[in-house]
Order: sequence, then C-alpha cells, then structure tokens
Amino acid sequence: MALINSTDLGKRIRNEDYDNLYYFYGHDVGALELYVNKLINKLVPKSDQTMNLHKFDGKKLDVAEFANACEGLPMFAQRVCVAVNDLNIDSISKSDGDDIRNVLADLPETTVVVIYATGTDLFKNKRSLTDKNKRFCDFCAKHGSACEFAYKKATDLAKGIMSTVSRSDCQISKYDAEYLANLCLCDSAFITQELNKLTAYAQGRTITREDIDSLCVKRIESDGYALALNILKGNAKMVFTRLSELAEQNYEPFEILGIISFSMSDLYRAKLARVSGKMAGDVISDFKYPKNREFAVKNSFSECSNISAQRIRETIEILAETDLQLKTKSSGNASDMLTLEQCVAKAMALQC
Repeated sequence: MALINSTDLGKRIRNEDYDNLYYFYGHDVGALELYVNKLINKLVPKSDQTMNLHKFDGKKLDVAEFANACEGLPMFAQRVCVAVNDLNIDSISKSDGDDIRNVLADLPETTVVVIYATGTDLFKNKRSLTDKNKRFCDFCAKHGSACEFAYKKATDLAKGIMSTVSRSDCQISKYDAEYLANLCLCDSAFITQELNKLTAYAQGRTITREDIDSLCVKRIESDGYALALNILKGNAKMVFTRLSELAEQNYEPFEILGIISFSMSDLYRAKLARVSGKMAGDVISDFKYPKNREFAVKNSFSECSNISAQRIRETIEILAETDLQLKTKSSGNASDMLTLEQCVAKAMALQC
C-alpha cells in the first residue's frame, strides 16, 4: 500500500502479489498502457474476461454501475477486475467523488480496481498532479498502490531498446539506442513504433545512425535544439532546409518558433551556468528539468563554450519580438513563414 515505481510494480505482477486497488498516471502513456494490459491479463486471463472484466470510461462514469461492478462476484474465476480509464477528479462532482472513494475503501477481496489515465491531462504543470487528483492519488496509494509513469532517461531506455532489437535478430549500439530514445523524447510509444520500422528494414543486421535518420519521424520538439544551435552557429543551409521540411509537414510558424525559443533558453541557462562555475546537474536541479529533457542541458553545456552569452541573449530578444509579431498580426501561413525566416536570418547575422 504505497506509491511505487514501475520496476517494483513489474516485480509484483510477475510474483502475483496483487493489491485490490491500482492508480496509474504519468506522461509516458506507452509504458503505462503496457503495464495496464499486462496487469489485467494476469488478474483475469483472456478466457475469463467476458464475465469478469468490466471496463469504464472515466470521462462519463456512471458511479452506480461502477459500484455494482465492484461488488459483483467472479464467475468461474478467481477475481473480478474493474478498469477505469481517464477518470479526472477535477471533472466530477464532490458527491460522485465521495461515492467513488467509499466504494474503493471497502472493496471485496475478489475485486481489483485499476484506474489509469491515457487520454486526459491530470497535471497542473509538467511535474505535479492537480490538487484534487493528487489527493485522490494519495487515497489510492493508502488503499492500494499508485504508480507514476514518468519519462525515463535515454540511458535507462537504451538497454530495453537493445533487448527489443536483439529479439528481432538485429543489433544496435548503446550510443545509437540512446540517440533514438532522445529523438523520440523518451516516449515509449514512439520508441516502439520506430523500432518496428527499423527492425523490419534492417533484416538481421546492425541498425545504424543513418538508418535512424532516414526512417524515423522526427518530432518537432526534438528539432528545437538542433535549430537553435545552428542558428547561433550561422549554419544557414541546415536551418532553412529544416524550416522548409517543417513547413511541408504543415507545422505552424509560431509552433516552430516556440520550440526554437524553448531550446534557446536551454542554451542560455547552460551558458550562464558555465561562466558561473556551475555544472549541468545544477541547471537540471534548479530548473526542475524532467528526465526526458536532461539531455538538452548536457548537450547545451558541451556546445555553448564558443558562443557568447550576448549572442544568445540578443537572439532570444529577436525570437521574442517575432513571437509577438506573429501573434498580433493577421496574415496567412505563407506570410508567417516568411516572417519566421526573416527572424532567423536576422539572428544569424548578429556580430557578437
């Protein structure tokens, strides 16, 4: 009865050490769904699920039906499993919330309730649940187990990637496995999707960096750092080529500008920390970087040594002015893209 991590959860599932109540949440939805399916299939084998597995949509939960399902006896099976997806305590009435808690606090021994979120946002910021959802999470941890599926570090995901690749009779280096994890922003669902393509393409050989760059879909968030750094270094060919590719993928200019600005802030923090004698770990701690973005700080530390703080600062000012311009004028996408390109050209022309 506690807040546990996914490693301990996996061990408990394998050892058939079950609680009557589970509450799963977190940003890594791919990993979360994997554990939910694994747990449900262990609790109620597929042959018994027709009568003993009850699924509810938490966004339109009928509390009376939910209570009846929880109180029901298993039919020719060991237990009943009740799964509730996307229950957001912020969106339900106080009376319904109280009724749900009363049911969960007194579950029959043969009933296991699994509450999990895959399509609703329970967070008030990148790290913390909203107050009501946090209190509900604590309640579930008191009466069962709660587990947060946060993004893992690329270094932690690399081993799993290498193992998955080896099961397909392929190989991948630890370095390239980490590169793939960072490219996918350490999102398990995206990593799985890309690995399916890569292993099918490699057909038993080693997956290379060139394979990853050629086949894997780049998420726009992973472009921010490369674009920001190359703007500061004046690499016009790379920057304008990638901007054209993003435009062809129908990304909005203000969205592209946003991810560039986001990464430019990482570089600025790293630069100021470096000249102040601080380390990457200090920046990660002080600004509370999530695990799937720690690489941005570490990369920034290694790349910003020959770039002046003044250049980064003046570039951020140009980006901020352009952001205001895009958000206050009325124009079409083509005109907005031209504004973005002019902004980038102006930043690369800085002489500091």
